[in-house]
Amino acid sequence: MKVSLFVSCLVDQLFPQVGLSTVRVLEKLGVEVSFDERQTCCGQPAFNTGYVEEAKRVARHFVAAYSDSVPIVVPSGSCCTMIKVFLPQLFPKGSTERDSADRIAQQTFELSEFLVSVLGIRSTGASFCGTVTYHDSCHLLRELGISQAPRDLIRGVSDIDFRELG
Repeated sequence: MKVSLFVSCLVDQLFPQVGLSTVRVLEKLGVEVSFDERQTCCGQPAFNTGYVEEAKRVARHFVAAYSDSVPIVVPSGSCCTMIKVFLPQLFPKGSTERDSADRIAQQTFELSEFLVSVLGIRSTGASFCGTVTYHDSCHLLRELGISQAPRDLIRGVSDIDFRELG
């Protein structure tokens, strides 16, 4: 299977190791990863701060860059939410731009969702000896309804002591 990786502007600028690690995990699982160098941002910073016209401009660039893409994998619940939920809403229903944004939204997956729901992976072969917990990402949980996939992957790490917050 081939995917296109959208690393997000924050990963690109501040945490590039997240993008590199995402590629390593996907390739280890037999996924061919492509990276479109035209990618910039999903538009979330502008959208969240009320700059709708600027968000539309960024969204148009995003849609143009990914119009012919295979599934898009995003290692960020917030950016994935912007692409799947809010980016299409920037354009009028029935417009060509909305149709394109809706198509892209349907082929976009947050990383844990892609691994668990699309590839059927519950273990990546990782191990960690220690106790961990997991705090749900607000966008991932509230907007996308994803809470089980990250937990499934954590539980799939050998030697881990996973404890729910509480």
